[in-house]
Amino acid sequence: MNLPNSFKRYLRLIFDINEDRIRHEKEYMDDLHRQARFLHYPGSIIGIFVWLGFALDTDRKLHPEFPELFYFRIGLTLLSIFFLVSLVIDRVLGTKIRGKGLEWAYILFLYILNVTAFFTGRIADDPNYVSGLQIVVMSMVFMPFPRKFLFSVYALSIAAFLCAVLIYHPNLSTNQASYSMQNLAISYILAAFSGFIVERYRFSNFISHFKILEKNREISENMEQIQNLKEKQDGDYFLTSLLLDPLIAKKTENGPVKIDFALNQYKKFVFREKEYELGGDYLSAYDLTLQGRKFKAFINGDAMGKSIQGAGGALVLGAVYNSVIIRSKMDPDSANRSPERWLKDCFTDLQKVFETFDGSMLVSAVLGLVEEATGTLYYLNIEHPWLILLRDGKASFIDPETHFYKLGVGGINAQVYVRLFQMKPGDRIFCGSDGKDDLILDESADGKRKINEDETEFLRRVEEAKGELSEIENLLLSVGSFSDDYSLLSIEYNGKTFKSGTGDRFSRAKKAALSKDFAGALNAYENSENEISDSPEELKLLARLLEKSGDIARALENANRALNLDPADHELLLYSSLLAKREYSKSKNAEFLKKAEESSERFRLRFPNHVKNLIHLADIYRLQGNRSRAKYLIERAIELEPHNERGIELQKLISS
Repeated sequence: MNLPNSFKRYLRLIFDINEDRIRHEKEYMDDLHRQARFLHYPGSIIGIFVWLGFALDTDRKLHPEFPELFYFRIGLTLLSIFFLVSLVIDRVLGTKIRGKGLEWAYILFLYILNVTAFFTGRIADDPNYVSGLQIVVMSMVFMPFPRKFLFSVYALSIAAFLCAVLIYHPNLSTNQASYSMQNLAISYILAAFSGFIVERYRFSNFISHFKILEKNREISENMEQIQNLKEKQDGDYFLTSLLLDPLIAKKTENGPVKIDFALNQYKKFVFREKEYELGGDYLSAYDLTLQGRKFKAFINGDAMGKSIQGAGGALVLGAVYNSVIIRSKMDPDSANRSPERWLKDCFTDLQKVFETFDGSMLVSAVLGLVEEATGTLYYLNIEHPWLILLRDGKASFIDPETHFYKLGVGGINAQVYVRLFQMKPGDRIFCGSDGKDDLILDESADGKRKINEDETEFLRRVEEAKGELSEIENLLLSVGSFSDDYSLLSIEYNGKTFKSGTGDRFSRAKKAALSKDFAGALNAYENSENEISDSPEELKLLARLLEKSGDIARALENANRALNLDPADHELLLYSSLLAKREYSKSKNAEFLKKAEESSERFRLRFPNHVKNLIHLADIYRLQGNRSRAKYLIERAIELEPHNERGIELQKLISS
């Protein structure tokens, strides 16, 4: 490969010039122009006054030998005034003086950074002015500039600074000056790196269809760049923690579902006289709207490995999960998925990324959604410690038999299914990493440790602390010390409880239905002046009575009402799908068949091997004309029950 091609290849690598950037360069630049326009007015007003105090007072006191500083400072004020006047003219007369948006920002920051770099280079022995240059350098990171411009301006400012140093020869031999120069160099490095990260994050938000595998490649490049920036171990840890910390977020509003979490990473380190922590545990919670219903989305993960290796896994986990959340908020198609489908798709995105590491990076996790209106918990437990329920002061495990392999283990995608749990008002559910169980109870002089092996120890601590996270951690530390990263997420539900069908009308209707007097049972409702209450039990009974009477449309309406109140009712979900298909058979309205498909697919995500539903779903796809999908499902049903007559009959019909 010749030198020019090599140079071009390295440039493309440095500036991350991929197909998405090339394909969407114009749209992306338009978006950057739009962001810059929002900053025109506040930026010009700030620019007028920001340096006036220095120009009129501070500079002449600190550096009377450098009167040119006054003109540098006033230059920014005059430029900003000119810009502000131009904006007003543009607004009043409808001219295009302000440009698309970035042009004026380019001019202002070219002036600010390069002028600051030049006069700072002249008095580089004054740490106060060097710190001012550091502020300007770091402020560039948060501006909506293209990456090429950002790096080019940094390079120009460094050149301006060095030119001033060579021309005026400030005294850089003092300890203060040496310290300031080191800080300035670090500021440029961190600003360049941070600018790279911020711009990449901005671009990934803009590209809603950004590929998960490309995201993984970018994250890997980020981690490699972190390792290249610092040779010392604490430097690596610090820079990694800077990336990981913003991803560990709780962005939820108050409501009937309250989420809290506690995090105590095992690895503690000191960097620049401050203590930090780093580890492989990850927590995050967000508000999310799916199909018009409000949810709390949460994740608790534990990446394999200690310190930097575990943090790398947590960083990948957090970045991919955050990209899924952002895409779900920005993309209407993503927001229109059922909670079961959203969880399965989220798992699939994560699994595809971690599979690329060929088993060198494995993660256990709990992915979940909690519906605010009903307290229904949807979750996937991927080889993570069991969820714990605290109800009426008693702690117990939820679904201890649920077991899937870790993220990153190949071939597990088809084995994963969504679990549901119906919370009651006052319930608390906890999920945490194995650090909460692996306590060091005792350690001998020769370094041998006695590790807690009693999994019920944590249950007792939860009961004793009455579910308070800080008290739980204190009680655990009173028993032993942590041997691993510790993370704990708490979900508390304080919403409404279901109305039970206990009224006189419900009792009479149920008694008549048990006696096979379906007409009499239905009359108990038809002749009643009271409206049907929001009781799932009563609505289910009414739906079945209406079905018996042949009124499938009203039966489906009441079944859907009951399902909205009690989404965790698996039988009702399948029943509503069956009703929707029957209504399609009567009306031939394809919307009912689509509704039947969605409900049946949701049921399949909960129970992938339920033969009756597989046959039902295969028939739906047959009616829709999707024979390949129908064939796949019916073959799966026959594989599970080879002698199922309905399945064999449908298989022949599909094959004909």
